[in-house]
Amino acid sequence: MWTIHLADHVLSKCSTIAKPRDTPLRILDLCTGTGCISLLLHALLHRSHSSLEILGVDLFPTAIRLARQNLHHNVSKRLLSPSTSSQIRFEEADIFKSEGIWQKRGGGGWDIVVSNPPYISPEEYNRTTTRSVRNWEPKTALVPPPPSTSFTAGENNDASIGDRFYPSILDIAASSGAKIVAMEVSDIAQAQRVAGLVLQRREWARCEIWRDGLSTLQGIYETQIINGQEVGVRGHGNGRVVVGWR
Repeated sequence: MWTIHLADHVLSKCSTIAKPRDTPLRILDLCTGTGCISLLLHALLHRSHSSLEILGVDLFPTAIRLARQNLHHNVSKRLLSPSTSSQIRFEEADIFKSEGIWQKRGGGGWDIVVSNPPYISPEEYNRTTTRSVRNWEPKTALVPPPPSTSFTAGENNDASIGDRFYPSILDIAASSGAKIVAMEVSDIAQAQRVAGLVLQRREWARCEIWRDGLSTLQGIYETQIINGQEVGVRGHGNGRVVVGWR
């Protein structure tokens, strides 16, 4: 899972996150769903960063309730450190709003922004998802809603609807001063589009695409030219996450 490789990067000596052990490492998890990414990152990082602050946000109250239940269950079963309960919180928020709870906290911004947003376009949902997914996964967790207000040409086409969350995620990452942003995607075509969005913004010094079959962060497997810039691609298989660094 890409979350493990992201944690490995944070722990490595070459990481852009250079923080003393006793300085809080702050992670913002947008579209957290049931909180799995937040919980896994805490499990992977808490031994090396004794002071962690992780905020998971989601639009849906049901998702927040499940995330909090997952947190309580894993701590009560001693599957997660007791410190997890005080270092992770889950809150309801809409990332399309101009202000969110991530902006109302004191003491600085966020070091890392991660997100596994709804990213399946309506056409892809109808064409590629299995019956078990359609029966058991809420469609709102998979398919972004189309814009409800006026839109520019092309904004309401199928691919654009699938990509709808990424500009807001990048806006939040930029305004919070994040040094790393990592966003899950559905396939290599969407990864290339999202990488193009990252490269359009001056905040990010470099960008990579990580494929499903990623066994190590050592070495670039290939290089693609997107928006006239080189983007490293690691692993094999389908595109799974786009990562930007300051």
